Amino acid sequence: MDSRRTLAFSSLAEIMPEVDRLLTGYEKRGQWSLGQICNHLGLAMQHTLEGFPTSFPWLVRKLIGPIARREIFRTGSMRTGLPIPTKVTPRPELDDRAEAEALRATIHFFLAAPGPLAPHPLLGQLTTAEWHRFHCIHSAHHLSFLQGNPSRTSPSVEK
Repeated sequence: MDSRRTLAFSSLAEIMPEVDRLLTGYEKRGQWSLGQICNHLGLAMQHTLEGFPTSFPWLVRKLIGPIARREIFRTGSMRTGLPIPTKVTPRPELDDRAEAEALRATIHFFLAAPGPLAPHPLLGQLTTAEWHRFHCIHSAHHLSFLQGNPSRTSPSVEK
């Protein structure tokens, strides 16, 4: 049984209200804290602008990349349990509030950046609109592992 929430964002502007809601209290349904998730999401957005430190092998990018790309954008979701490169795996002792504020700043910076945007290490070159959608899907994926205070319902959470 999957203990994750169903969560979807239609724009990057919806991410921080959910993070702010989780800052009032949450229960982990996965391995990472809110601070770790915010750190990871911020790094992904930062690497979109600056380039990624790692990439999948050429054969994986050419054979698996197009399939993964179609699946992610078709379903609006990502699979769980996939390995994450150590360069983008957050440390365990990160502060929730500090990392949330860093993510807020990164989202603002990302939205204001003129480009060009780096290719995804598996999915390849994405348009700006695809990158925005990817970051919405990626954020919803990771934040779905946190269950917020049930007395404070977020409009972006589907029950």
